[in-house]
Amino acid sequence: MGMFAKKGDSAVLAKLNAAPSPYKEIGQRLHEIIKESAPELEPVLRWGIPFYTRNGEDVCYIKSDKDYLVFGFGETINPAFREGETMHPVVWSITSLNPETEQELSRLIKLAAA
Repeated sequence: MGMFAKKGDSAVLAKLNAAPSPYKEIGQRLHEIIKESAPELEPVLRWGIPFYTRNGEDVCYIKSDKDYLVFGFGETINPAFREGETMHPVVWSITSLNPETEQELSRLIKLAAA
């Protein structure tokens, strides 16, 4: 991890809270969903990006800026992989959250953290 990493909720939330609306609120809610779905994951701020790790391995991350927010999984842990497909999503641009989206994100996070 080196000197560029800061561990813990406070470092990650400080970064997420720096984004403008609506991405600030989406980031905060995503953080909550990750914590609820996989409380064993450790939040780490690295290269200015919140990552959620297990045993030093990246499981998922949230990257936000003034014009976007993306949520993604580590390429080696892809819970959205579908047998028989030729393209597999590992990152999504999130413009808003609703109960269905939150439920699907929670499902994927639980799979990735299993």
